[in-house]
Amino acid sequence: MRAQEEVILVDEQDRVVGAGEKLRAHREGALHRAFSVFVFDRGGRLLLQRRALTKYHSGGLWSNTACGHPRPGEETGAAARRRLREEMNF
Repeated sequence: MRAQEEVILVDEQDRVVGAGEKLRAHREGALHRAFSVFVFDRGGRLLLQRRALTKYHSGGLWSNTACGHPRPGEETGAAARRRLREEMNF
């Protein structure tokens, strides 16, 4: 994992305006690209995860299957696959 994870900063129309450090973007409320992944089984059941209690926001809450941020130069689909490997090992 990177020491300082960067996110893609965007304007209100989702136009890229730069890159910034993830934690700073969250703390300052800067608009940035993010995604959520929802995995369903054949029966239509949704796979949820409980966020770690140590997370700096929403710790301990139940959440989507995985979520994250595409890194500068990374396509959103590739970032979603990366996070599913990191979070759920698939």
